[in-house]
Amino acid sequence: MNILITGAAGGMGYASAKTFAERGYKVYGIDLKTPETIPCGAEYYSADVTDPASLENVAETLKDKGVKLDGIINFAGIYFMDNFLEVDEKRLEKIFKINVLGTIYVNKTFFGLLNKNSRIIITTSEVAATDPLPFNGIYATTKTALDAYAKAFAQEAGLLGVKVVTVRPGAVNTALARSSFPSMREMAEKSAFFGGQAEKFEKIMKKFAGKPISAETLAQKIYKIYNKKRPKSIYSVHTSFLLKLFSALPLKTQKFIIRKLIG
Repeated sequence: MNILITGAAGGMGYASAKTFAERGYKVYGIDLKTPETIPCGAEYYSADVTDPASLENVAETLKDKGVKLDGIINFAGIYFMDNFLEVDEKRLEKIFKINVLGTIYVNKTFFGLLNKNSRIIITTSEVAATDPLPFNGIYATTKTALDAYAKAFAQEAGLLGVKVVTVRPGAVNTALARSSFPSMREMAEKSAFFGGQAEKFEKIMKKFAGKPISAETLAQKIYKIYNKKRPKSIYSVHTSFLLKLFSALPLKTQKFIIRKLIG
């Protein structure tokens, strides 16, 4: 069984590459860089998910080797917290390119290498199914867009015999996730509008997110989902009860509470 995993050099992608390889899969990992330790049974290729030509080079290499894929797992993504009024334009463009277009490009490029009855997993986020919160809205917007793409793509791919599954993880203990709070403090220091509010919101977000699970735990759940005989279209993994509860409130009430807490 051959599987392609993006964002495979670190975090959830690396943990999943290791998990699948240890269970007998041949893993083809894609990332900007190669990890220091490559799991036994895995091959890594340097590629930029936002560059179709870069991905095409990898696809051609696999094709020349006679590789056919049984699945694709999309992990590549970035995360930071900022506000829409002051976010740097290049940074804004980058997160949309990686989190949304990158996944689209990967599935488009490698779809032709898939065997019949293959599976594609698209990891979005728990925030894709909830109302966005201040300072997390940029990331949430990309993941909501990715979630919508996954649903639409599932319809199209399904007509061709390929099952597309969306996984919405909650808090996962990765270097990428841990960088979110430093990015919040950076915004607070630089912001002409939200300095004090951002500092307060950082504390609130830590409570909303709850205790994160390890990347290895998520990888094991991804493995089980991938190998289910009849998988559901959408899975939520380790989602925050507080976040779901808050999102269930009327929007007017949400805004009132946020103003009271950090206004």
